[in-house]
Amino acid sequence: MNRKKQKLIEIFLITFFFIIFVILFRLQSFIIAMLLVTSLVIILYFKNEIIKIILPKKTKSILNFIFFDIFLIISIIIIFGNDVFTNELDFKKYFFISMLLLFYLFFSVIPQELIFRFFFFHRYSNYFNKNELLLINTLAFCLCHVIYFDIYIFLFAFFGNLLFTINYMKNKSLLLVIIEHFLIGQTLIILGFFDNFNFSLIKKLYNLALIN
Repeated sequence: MNRKKQKLIEIFLITFFFIIFVILFRLQSFIIAMLLVTSLVIILYFKNEIIKIILPKKTKSILNFIFFDIFLIISIIIIFGNDVFTNELDFKKYFFISMLLLFYLFFSVIPQELIFRFFFFHRYSNYFNKNELLLINTLAFCLCHVIYFDIYIFLFAFFGNLLFTINYMKNKSLLLVIIEHFLIGQTLIILGFFDNFNFSLIKKLYNLALIN
């Protein structure tokens, strides 16, 4: 068996056992802890490599990235947030929203990008071509979201990961993909707060933030 097949089997087994383990023992509530521990181990082992790919190499890439994401976020709001501009907003909730978004950034987005972007490409980029890396990475990422039993989470994980991975492969910047992940994710979270995007994980976080 060649190394390419070995690595493919490795990715499949890790993804499969993660899904089974979490579902079997109902560990969805502990995903944040798992992400943190895994990402901290990655940081400890690959600190120098991570530092090298934090910033993008070209300024033009940053401008293209900003304009594209602004367009994408506006499109998401128009498609899914039609009531955001017509309903009266509860400003008392802004503090909870801000705290939750910071929690989302530091305890979810950054660990996910360290695992699925930096570590994945660091370990497997020598064994697959770009198209294969894009497909395998995206399948692994969205399949890991099966644990929430929510089709919306699965679909957004799939298409979102395609976008994040293409960004990472093009710009080789961990910072850019973290910002992109956060901007798009927080847009969906805010829409969920106003009852326009009610999938289960967001509702649980919302209820937790409001101590309901």
